[in-house]
Amino acid sequence: MELNKSTDTQAVVIRSYGQADAADTLAIFLAAVTETAAADYSPEQIQAWARPEARDLTTWHASMQERNSYVATVDGAPAGFSDVNSVGYIDMLFVAPRCQRQGVARQLIARVEAHARTAQLAELTADVSITARPFFERHGFTVEAEQHPVTGGVRLTNYKMKKKILDSAVCLSGQLACHTQDQANTVRDHLALHLALTRAEPGCRSFNVTATSDPLVWQVEERFEHEAAFATHQERVASSEWGQATSGIERRYSSTERFGATLTLGNNTTQLDVTASAIVH
Repeated sequence: MELNKSTDTQAVVIRSYGQADAADTLAIFLAAVTETAAADYSPEQIQAWARPEARDLTTWHASMQERNSYVATVDGAPAGFSDVNSVGYIDMLFVAPRCQRQGVARQLIARVEAHARTAQLAELTADVSITARPFFERHGFTVEAEQHPVTGGVRLTNYKMKKKILDSAVCLSGQLACHTQDQANTVRDHLALHLALTRAEPGCRSFNVTATSDPLVWQVEERFEHEAAFATHQERVASSEWGQATSGIERRYSSTERFGATLTLGNNTTQLDVTASAIVH
């Protein structure tokens, strides 16, 4: 399993896999394994993993269909793919090397998790490559075991990883604190649209930014169904009109539960152990 290491956001569209995607997704798989993963595996391991001479479109297509696969596109062109089966196992998550730094992997994992939640699955599992492990850890997966499967007589290394997805709402509480009247005017000018767009996002349970007795300070209360929905919200906000207009305005948060991840609100980034984003279990 491989993917990009991107955090940037572009116009990524996720849709269900179809037969017409077979050739493109196979090409993405081969490119991701032979190029992206080459930093962490030897040429012998890459050859055993990719096995391009053993791949055919008919078998590939049948396997993709069985695994409930999704395709990510950028500007209409296939850029990556993933899947999740009926028990929450993710067999593949790959992104084309040319599409790194476009938010493709993050959008794919969000769709996979949304599917699992709709199906009321308790957890997601995956056998994750060395290269992909940091990405999965950033998205709430933990390592259950280091594994050494043998493919084509060659020993590889990957990790059995798991993520519990029931009752994992993300809650944030804090303040948006302006230091000048111009900043306060900027908030007032952009707030209505920001509220409407956020409340319309999949996975947003509630989102409120309300005035306080101080005309320069607003109270912020957010609740998202799960981490993937919150991460997708952050990506949208970072490149939005609101995010760009308010990037220099101070965010004040206090934590009720520490969680080792990074929170980005607008274009400001802080560590969650000093902010008020709590993972409620």
